Amino acid sequence: MEKKIRKGMILAAGFGVRLRPVTYSIPKPLLPLNSKKLIDYPLMLLRRYGISEVMINLHHLGHMIREYVGDGRNYGLKVFYSEEPVILGTGGGIKKVEDFFEGMPFVCLNGDSISHAPLNEVIDRHFRMAAAATMVLKKSSSQDPYEGVSIDEKGFVNNIGKGEYFYTGLQIIDRDLLEVLPPAGVVSCIVEDGYKRLLKDKKRVAAFIYDGYFNDLGTPERYEKAKKDIEIFHSRFETS
Repeated sequence: MEKKIRKGMILAAGFGVRLRPVTYSIPKPLLPLNSKKLIDYPLMLLRRYGISEVMINLHHLGHMIREYVGDGRNYGLKVFYSEEPVILGTGGGIKKVEDFFEGMPFVCLNGDSISHAPLNEVIDRHFRMAAAATMVLKKSSSQDPYEGVSIDEKGFVNNIGKGEYFYTGLQIIDRDLLEVLPPAGVVSCIVEDGYKRLLKDKKRVAAFIYDGYFNDLGTPERYEKAKKDIEIFHSRFETS
């Protein structure tokens, strides 16, 4: 019987520091891209692969994101929100809403990046590998500023800090990863306090190597590139 995932989470609480001054008045997930906003793309990706309920965490200008996305019906989704009066980090934001996922695995991705990742294949690999979590990785180039990740011959992550791949922020999170995070309400990082702890405890962290489009819009230059890319590949990005 095919195993499916029906819930997802979009991390959208950050400040978008490297894109200031624009992000002083506009949260990064609402930056305009073609006829849409940045957050539209992760929402469309989730719906395309069968996710029906999505949690979005909010902090910096969160009310603007809530007003724009609404209850999710325009995306064919049910969207819920987690307000963070004090920003909790990537790990803390997820831990705060763990009850929403009812102990089941879920897809989690950043609200400020876009990709064409085949979530159906990522989900299938997660279950086949019987993993505590699955990280979607890309091959690093000399221009990529991200922390390296390495994998073993079986396709499991064995080191975060060095390696030929980088972590895209797209992931499947299972109960084991939630359990190693600090308690709800504590600021934490999903990599430092989650994944590195899993590796230390010898838990299985599967890798999915993705070779398609990815842009985290982390700098003004990458934002400008994304605007050009989406104009060129409009149908590929926006087909639902």
